[in-house]
Amino acid sequence: MIVNGWFDGINVWKINTWSGLISYVLLILAGALIFFLIIHRINRNRRPDVAMQRVSKRLKRLGGKGSRVYTDFTLRTFAGDTPFEMLWVARDRLYTVKVIPQGTRISGSATGSTWRLEGSVKDTVKNPLPALENQRRALLPYLSAKGFEDIQVEPLVVCADTYETPRFKIDGFSSIVTYKYLKAWRRKYPLARRLFFDVDKVCALLEDAMLPNGSMK
Repeated sequence: MIVNGWFDGINVWKINTWSGLISYVLLILAGALIFFLIIHRINRNRRPDVAMQRVSKRLKRLGGKGSRVYTDFTLRTFAGDTPFEMLWVARDRLYTVKVIPQGTRISGSATGSTWRLEGSVKDTVKNPLPALENQRRALLPYLSAKGFEDIQVEPLVVCADTYETPRFKIDGFSSIVTYKYLKAWRRKYPLARRLFFDVDKVCALLEDAMLPNGSMK
């Protein structure tokens, strides 16, 4: 088969037998299948539950020995019931975490009511920072009452879209990072040994006050 135009004079494919035709069709189908699988994988990784799993595994590896990640629970304390999407217990501090599974351009502010998602999707999400701060305020007095008044609790937002590396601009808030650069973020902000605490004991205290979201005790 001679293709004129850009490939003028180049013998791209010579189909003169049934086997040649079948091979050509199979090649096209294989390319279509590969494309479908790539798109399927991208879309699957952008599902909230799958994004949460990926982020959870990465955080546990970056949190030091004994680090744990809890997802989708309510913390019941004397201050009331506080729902959590994700809590990361690292060796030196706790992080209240929000995972944004979609959006390759994320913008907003620390005080705005919503953040804009653009690029791979166009949407808005509720500003997660007030919820993360409420979680922080619930944790601090509970831990202090149990003898861990020096533990630090910080918010963290992880942008986890896998279509391309997300970019973000959140005015007034800097604790936001993409899933791809979590390892680089950990190198920039390494574990502080002077703040290490008994992870097992803290996790036991937290688990005593945990309920799955939607459960009643």
